[in-house]
Amino acid sequence: MKSFVLVVGMVMMLVASWEYSKADPVLAEAQAISDSTIPAESIRLRILADSDAPADQALKRRVRDAVIASMNEWATGPQTIEEARETIRERLPEIERLTADMAAEAGFAYSAKAELGLVPFPTKVYDGKLYPAGDYEALRITIGRGLGQNWWCVLFPPLCFVDVASGETPNAAGVSTVMAASAVVSADKAGAGGDAAADDADAANGEDEAKVEYRFFLLELISDLVNAVRGWFGA
Repeated sequence: MKSFVLVVGMVMMLVASWEYSKADPVLAEAQAISDSTIPAESIRLRILADSDAPADQALKRRVRDAVIASMNEWATGPQTIEEARETIRERLPEIERLTADMAAEAGFAYSAKAELGLVPFPTKVYDGKLYPAGDYEALRITIGRGLGQNWWCVLFPPLCFVDVASGETPNAAGVSTVMAASAVVSADKAGAGGDAAADDADAANGEDEAKVEYRFFLLELISDLVNAVRGWFGA
């Protein structure tokens, strides 16, 4: 019996060590990628559609384009995060009016809310890069109930994500420059086809996210090994 316990204990230690050695470099690499991509002091832009209905998603994209076009008309872009916060706060009422007007033009009586603060983001993977879940400072624009798929980018400092649908950097046909070339954002590929493909990549809960899952089979392996050892001793 003592030999059996000793063998099982050694096997468990070996398997646990092996699993840890596999997972640790992956986690470290993912964190390093994230840290090197988005600065700690950054402001994101997130637009939430009322629902996943095609008309609501189309409205989301029109609001996106209108808001970014409006931002391009602002004064010289902020050079520090404090300047960016001040500029965004001053424009919140304007952004809400613009969003509500766009909804009305589309025939919807949706409310519009623009706010700057800590916004929860899920884990996302773009172009093989991991962006961890967490609460990040962001300008969040909510159309109506805000239950639909969302679109987001980094508003400050300048940073483009890769297009989710195609895996390519958006070209000039997409909207890219914000706040007088001071904040570069990512847009879905121009045209309804690209927009539909990008939205199809969104998760059902409205998050365009790819969940990163680390699966460990330690218990299953131990169970199999225990059964095997028992077979040896029973033979």
